[in-house]
Amino acid sequence: MKIEIPRIAIPSGRLVLAAVFSIAILHILLTFAAPAMTAWTPYGRLAAKLPLNRMTLLPPIGPRAQPLPFVGSDFRLAMCRFDTEEGPVALNATLPAQGWTISIYDADGATIYSAIADPGRRVDVALLIVPDDERFAGLTPEARGDSAVDSGVLRVAATSGIAILRAPDSGLAYRARNEDELKRATCRVGRS
Repeated sequence: MKIEIPRIAIPSGRLVLAAVFSIAILHILLTFAAPAMTAWTPYGRLAAKLPLNRMTLLPPIGPRAQPLPFVGSDFRLAMCRFDTEEGPVALNATLPAQGWTISIYDADGATIYSAIADPGRRVDVALLIVPDDERFAGLTPEARGDSAVDSGVLRVAATSGIAILRAPDSGLAYRARNEDELKRATCRVGRS
């Protein structure tokens, strides 16, 4: 009795190359589409917890108190969910020491603005977040007849997003000072 083993047909080199190329393109497309297909976004998760146009000091980060997954506990956070629907949003904060940062993210997670404290130098941040569309946001100082003196306020264009003020945990001796500085930061509709 003779047993015949069926032969396996090996595809041609062109077919294998086309399959590998198609899989690579599919992988790239799915990688770019993944953020749009997620059930929740970091902005959506934070927006549900943060009041609108008000800086909020978050509790110390711990295993059961994390605003987002994988946030380290080596710093304190103050956050402001902003929306320029009612007008420009003034954001004022001080970065008193090395390690302090402030960042502004739009609702899609793109960084709009970021600043870090210089070693040995206090940095005062004054931002005016203005709508990034064609809505009327008020008269400029020149249009009101005032001088065009630079007020030191930086204008940043965004419709909605989150501002995050970050203070390093510098130890028990600096904890009260850092919390006071975080509480002093403001975020509100209007100009400064």
